Amino acid sequence: MIGYSAADAAALRAFALAVPDDALDAAFAACLERNNARPPTPSDTVLYARLLDRPLWGTSEWLDSLAATWLDCQQFGSPPTLPPAASARLVEAVHAVLHADDRSPGSAECDILLATAKLAQAVQAMLASASLERLDLRLAAGEGVDPLTGLPTRAQFVHALEREMNRPEQKLVGLVLLHLAWGAGGPQQLSAQRDQLRRQLSDAMGSALRPGDMLCSIADQEWALIMPELRSIGQVQLAARRLVEICEQLPEHSTPQLRGSIHAGTACAPEDGDTAHDLEHAARAALLRAMRAGIPVVCFHTDMIARMEHEIDLEHDIARTIAHPPFQLWLQPQIRLDSDRCAGAEALLRWQRTDGEWVSPPQIIDIATRLGLMPELSRWILGQAVRTLSELDAQGIEIPVSLNLVAADLHDEELPHLVAQMLATWRVPPARLVLEVTEGALISDRDRAGRVIQALRALGCGVSLDDFGTGFSSFAYMRDLPVSELKIDQLFVRDMLRSSRDHAIVATVQALAHGFGMRVVAEGVEDPSTADELRRMGCDLAQGFLYARAMPQSDFVPWVKARNAE
Repeated sequence: MIGYSAADAAALRAFALAVPDDALDAAFAACLERNNARPPTPSDTVLYARLLDRPLWGTSEWLDSLAATWLDCQQFGSPPTLPPAASARLVEAVHAVLHADDRSPGSAECDILLATAKLAQAVQAMLASASLERLDLRLAAGEGVDPLTGLPTRAQFVHALEREMNRPEQKLVGLVLLHLAWGAGGPQQLSAQRDQLRRQLSDAMGSALRPGDMLCSIADQEWALIMPELRSIGQVQLAARRLVEICEQLPEHSTPQLRGSIHAGTACAPEDGDTAHDLEHAARAALLRAMRAGIPVVCFHTDMIARMEHEIDLEHDIARTIAHPPFQLWLQPQIRLDSDRCAGAEALLRWQRTDGEWVSPPQIIDIATRLGLMPELSRWILGQAVRTLSELDAQGIEIPVSLNLVAADLHDEELPHLVAQMLATWRVPPARLVLEVTEGALISDRDRAGRVIQALRALGCGVSLDDFGTGFSSFAYMRDLPVSELKIDQLFVRDMLRSSRDHAIVATVQALAHGFGMRVVAEGVEDPSTADELRRMGCDLAQGFLYARAMPQSDFVPWVKARNAE
C-alpha cells in the first residue's frame, strides 16, 4: 500500500495487542451512531467487521476480503460514501480509545494515529479502484452482453422476463436460477481459471436450450433461464435437473469438492408469481433452499417465501448485533455417577428473540458462518465461558465447564494464545476449561487442528472428543491426539438398554477410553435404569434430561448447591 510502511504496520500491531477488541468495537459503534444518518444494513455491518479485524490490518488477505465485501455491499445498494465514512469512523474510534483517559498524547499514540490515517487512506483508494474495475466491466458489456460468457446480462434478463410476464395471452412461463458455489479449491484458483470455468459452464448450458429459451448471466456466479410458452410445470423442473447434470458432468468441472457445486431453484408463472419481481423472488427462495439443504434442484412452494424472509431477518439481527450479541450461555450439569454430585457442566448457546422465538444453536452457527462472522462469535462465546467460570468460582462452585469448538476455531493457531489471555484476565485455572471438538471439525485439516489441540493441552486446558462414534476415524483421533475426555454420543446411550449393539458399543468405547486414560461422559441419559447400567460399567460422568436441562447461570448456581449439599 502506497505510503503505508513497515513502521506503520508495527505501530498498529502494538495497538492491536494492547487494546481489547470490545473497546475499539464500542468506540467504533459510538462513532457510527453519532455520524450515520441511516441505520447500517447487514452488508454494511459485515464491511465494518472486516474493517475492525485488527490482526489482519494491512495484509493482502484483509484487503482482498474488504474489496469483495465492498462489491457485495454495492450489489445490495450501499451508497458510494460508505468506504470513506467507515474509514473516517475507524480513525475517530482509534483516537477515542487512545485518549479515553484524557492524557496528553505521547509519541507512540501519535505514531498509531498517523498509521491508522494512512491505513484508512489506503483502504479508500483500494475500494475506489475495485468500484472502477466493476464499472469498467459493466461498460464493456455494451449492448447488455456479458463480455466473458457472451450471455445477456441482468438488465436484459429483467427486460425479457417482464416482456414474457406481460404478454396478453396467459401462458406458462418458467424460471430457473442457477448458482455456482465455489468448492474448497476455489480460493486457490486464479481469476483466469475461474473465468474459464464460468465460460465453459455457460457454453454447456447454452447448448441444451429449447428454441425460444433465454439463458442469462445475472451475476458473477449466477445464471437465469427464462422458459416461455411451457406446456406443463414439469418442463421447468426437468430443464433445471438437466442443466445441473450437464454442469456436473463437464470434464472441466471434475472434482466438485474443489471446483464447486451447482444448485438450482425453479418457479413457474402465473402459479408462483404474476409479476417478474414475484417470479424471481419465488425462484430465489427455492434456490436458497437448495443451497442451504445441499440439494441440486428445489422447486418453489408457497411456504418458502416466509422461510426465506425469516432467515434474512435472523441474519440481519445477528449481523447488526454481533459486536454485542443478544445470546446467552446456559449450563447443563454433568453428574458423577459414583457420587451423584454435579462435577461439571457444558455451556450451550441460547438465543430468545424479542418476539419470544427461540433460535437453535446450529442455526445461529450456520448464519454466523455464512455471514463470515464466526470468528467474532467464537471469541464472544469463549470470553463468556471463561467469565462464567470466574463467576462460578466466586460463588464457591469450582467445577470445569466444557465448550464446543467449530472447525474454524481449530484452524486458528492463535486460539491457544487467546485462551491463555482470557484465562489470565479472569484468573481462571486452565484445567477448569474443557474445549470440545468433533470429528467433523477435525477432518478438514487434521495437522493444523492437531497443533492447536496440542497447544491447548500444553496450556493446561482439557480437550474432549465430542459425539464419539458417529464418524469413521474416531479411533485414530483417540490414538494420535492428546484428548483428555471422551463423550459417548446420545445416539448410542439412549437405546443401550433396548439394543444389544448399542450396549456393546457403549461398553467397548468406554473400556477403550479408560485404557487411554480418558474421562468418559455419557450424553443423553434420560432414565434411572440407563444411569444404573452406566454406573455398573464404570462410566465417569452422565449428562441428560434425567438430571436437568440446560439452564441460565442464575438457576444453575442454586441447583448445584442444593444437589451437592444432599
